[in-house]
Amino acid sequence: MKFALLAFVVIAGLLGAVYVSQNQGSGSSTTTNTLVLADGTTIYDVRTQEEYNAGHAKDAILLPLSDIQAGATPDVERDAPIAVYCRSGNRSSQAAQILKEAGYYNITDIGAYGNLAKYGLETTS
Repeated sequence: MKFALLAFVVIAGLLGAVYVSQNQGSGSSTTTNTLVLADGTTIYDVRTQEEYNAGHAKDAILLPLSDIQAGATPDVERDAPIAVYCRSGNRSSQAAQILKEAGYYNITDIGAYGNLAKYGLETTS
C-alpha cells in the first residue's frame, strides 16, 4: 500500500512537471530568457587569439586559458565581478575553476560563445 501511494505521488509529480514544461511561455507572460550579469562585470574571452580575432563579445578582453594555466590572472580586484566564455564551455569552466583557486570569487561562467546573446552581450564579426 505504501509503495502504491509513493508511486502515485512520484508519477503525479512527473506529470505536473511535464505539464508546466510544455505550457511554459504560453499566455501573456512577459518573462524573458535574458540572464543578467552584475553591473561592472569585466568579460574575458579565454579562447585563442585566432578565435578572438574571428569574433568576440563586444568589449571582451582576451585572456587565453593557456595564459591562465601559466599563472596569468585578470587585471581586476579579486572581488570584482568577472565573466568568462569560450567556444563550447569547456575552457571557460576550466578557467573559472583556476581563477577561483587563485582567489577570484565573483565569477560567472557564461560557457559557450553561443550563450553570449542570453546575457544580452553583443558580438563583433
